[in-house]
Formats: sequence, structure tokens, C-alpha cells
Amino acid sequence: MTNLAIAANGLRKSYGDKNVLDGIDIAVPRGTVFSLLGPNGAGKTTAVKILSTLVPPGPGSGEIRVGGHDLATDPQAARAAIGVTGQFSAVDGLITGEENMLLMADLHRLPK
Repeated sequence: MTNLAIAANGLRKSYGDKNVLDGIDIAVPRGTVFSLLGPNGAGKTTAVKILSTLVPPGPGSGEIRVGGHDLATDPQAARAAIGVTGQFSAVDGLITGEENMLLMADLHRLPK
């Protein structure tokens, strides 16, 4: 898992008796662009919320690492290593996808 930007094994999450993630695996190599696609209700938003430490994974989830950091033991380091922007930002209709990425890079003070 050392060469992976995102590594999740057996990712699970339920809300009450509704399983929204039932043991998915994600492996994203460092330096790649990754898209998470699926129909409404497939669990995409829940997976992103877990990977960005906004909600905890469900019981029985395996190891989850983001930016090389274990979410269970060092979520703050994972947060410091990532930037997340939603599909529907406030300026979504006004700027292109590339402009949105450049805006996020500027906000995170990333070099050109």
C-alpha cells in the first residue's frame, strides 16, 4: 500500500438497517487521476465522505489509508494531505473544471 494515494479494503457503512457500502475495495496509485462513478444511491458520496474523514467508516471495514495515513490512527494527517471539492460548488456554473482545480490549488497554496 505504500505506492497508493488511496487504499481501502472492505469499506463498509450502514445507516440504520440500510447498507450503503458493503465491503468495497479501492486502490488508487499515487500520481493518477481517479473518478468514482455510479448510479444514484450507489454510495459514491458516502465513500468520499469516509475517505475525507467527514464520517467514520462502518464496523467491519478494513484498513483505510489516504495519502499514506491510516484514517483510524491519524485522520488529521490524512486531512492535511488532501483537498476535496464537490461536484456542485458555489461557482460550478461559472468556471470550468480546470479553473475549479486551479482555484482549489490556489486556496491550498500549491506551487504552480
